[in-house]
Amino acid sequence: MGERSGEKNGLLDWLRSLRLPAAARGLAAAALAPKILPAVLGPQRDLGDDPLGPYLGGGGDARVRDMSPGLTPHEGEIIEWDRAEEASRTWRWLQGLGVRFEDVWTASDDGTRLAGHALACCPGSARWLVFVHGYHDNWRAGLAYARRLAQAGFNLLLVDLRAHGASGGDWVGCGWLDRRDLVAWARWVVAREGEGASVALMGISMGAASCLMATAEQDLPQQVRACVADSGYTDFWLAAENVVETGSLGTPPVPAHPLLDVARRRLMRAPGGFDLRLARPVDALAHARVPVLLLQGEGDCVVPPHMARELAAAGTGHELHAFSGAGHCCSVFADPGRYWGAVLGFLGCRA
Repeated sequence: MGERSGEKNGLLDWLRSLRLPAAARGLAAAALAPKILPAVLGPQRDLGDDPLGPYLGGGGDARVRDMSPGLTPHEGEIIEWDRAEEASRTWRWLQGLGVRFEDVWTASDDGTRLAGHALACCPGSARWLVFVHGYHDNWRAGLAYARRLAQAGFNLLLVDLRAHGASGGDWVGCGWLDRRDLVAWARWVVAREGEGASVALMGISMGAASCLMATAEQDLPQQVRACVADSGYTDFWLAAENVVETGSLGTPPVPAHPLLDVARRRLMRAPGGFDLRLARPVDALAHARVPVLLLQGEGDCVVPPHMARELAAAGTGHELHAFSGAGHCCSVFADPGRYWGAVLGFLGCRA
């Protein structure tokens, strides 16, 4: 923990050094990008092991408060109460299960070994939901959603994004690399369950972006019937600009350029690297091969709410539900009744 804290403090110091006159920022970015890039987009391994995950576990209240700034006291009390209630119910549900999560593995197109955690909690059912967490989290983030989905009749596959948790990978995929990983996971479900499988994809934040990009893949198995995306961005580059310039993830607000430009060039030249500009879920949605449900908190400072509206306008037939009093990935706690009514109603008709 001390080593991780030291790395974080070092990153903050590097970012603060970018508060320079414009003429000097290019030199600073060139010097700092080699340090910042691996810390931000390199493997994210030390992500905690709370049995209830980052939202329902011991740090959940702080996580929800950090992701929902500007709430009124009443809105804050509602979110914290609903989060605590779901934590209690999920813990009791997990203890009463007759089955346990099974560690499973698959490989992506580029050979990256991917880790998943399968819960075959609905024997006799061919319905599976693949859940994808966000940046700097792991599969346990899906526990905030698992109980409701299982009780609705879904077997669950909670995966670790590449370069997160137990999955391999040299770089965080930002949705671009991960779209292929989700095709691999969908194939894994079909191989396990058979041709009669019915698969839904669901993700939050970067996981939502990954699911959205996967919907346009031509070789996505036909058994994938629906996609649910909570707090997904239109374009990783634009989302990164917002985070860097506003400090919405807890870093000091600094000019996004030329830091992002230098980081992009270095990542493109790195072994296993890619172009950050390719991670554009909004383009994929125009060609989505399955119905899409979009969920968005109106108080989201990480992924601005206008992005959800732009996603909904890309292509045809997408549904959008917005939630007041909710920050990034917090709609499920701000109004769980309406949230789950939308999600389960959508999935019930399609998957």
